[in-house]
Amino acid sequence: MDPSAPFFLQQVLHETLRSQRLEFQVTDSGRSVTLSNGLRLEPFLMACEQASRHHFQSTSVIEVSHPRLFPNPLFEYQHSSGTSQHDAFSKGFANWANMDLVTLIDACQTTLEHCAILEVSYATDDDEAVYRRQVLLGPMAHFQQHPPRALEEHAFCPCCLFSNSMPAFSDLLQSRDFLGVRFYASRDADGHCEADCRVNGHDFPAAVQLLCEYAKLWPDAGMEFRKQYVVIRNKPMLLE
Repeated sequence: MDPSAPFFLQQVLHETLRSQRLEFQVTDSGRSVTLSNGLRLEPFLMACEQASRHHFQSTSVIEVSHPRLFPNPLFEYQHSSGTSQHDAFSKGFANWANMDLVTLIDACQTTLEHCAILEVSYATDDDEAVYRRQVLLGPMAHFQQHPPRALEEHAFCPCCLFSNSMPAFSDLLQSRDFLGVRFYASRDADGHCEADCRVNGHDFPAAVQLLCEYAKLWPDAGMEFRKQYVVIRNKPMLLE
């Protein structure tokens, strides 16, 4: 497949969706695809560089929307590497599908297949009325350079990245917005911690320091990172 050909990224996305056994239709004259649940996906090229003869580094963006749940698109980056341009983009899309997309698919239905869930209730102006917000905790990516030298007081679980940064999300939790949240925290072999958080694709610095403080608590495992995609939504009425 020629990377310079029209709709190259779209073709790679089609391959990814087929490998996930997801049904879709090509829409917008080939620019996007729409899944059977209404999710519309459109990929965009950001960069692709050849680091060596058989080593390519790629950056892409996939924009996602749903006509009823979040008509204003959200987006997320895919950073990857591979032996060719096609291989790099394909691996980036596969990682995105296994974390972000499965979480977004769960967020479009009442019965969850891939996500753990937290629920928070808030009172409205009417003293007797409440509305419920749900946090869908998607699959996690976790890397450790070597086994930890000590047991972690609380083993890494689906709620950890969110619960350790939850104070930063107070206003967003009380909103009625549909939100896709990317969490990333790392610590190197020297104990230096870094973190990144984005909401609907945009930087969310309020959570960064809290995520770094969480990373400082990890037992020494050399280089380590923890990553997750989370959706915050209103509780579907069908579940009431």
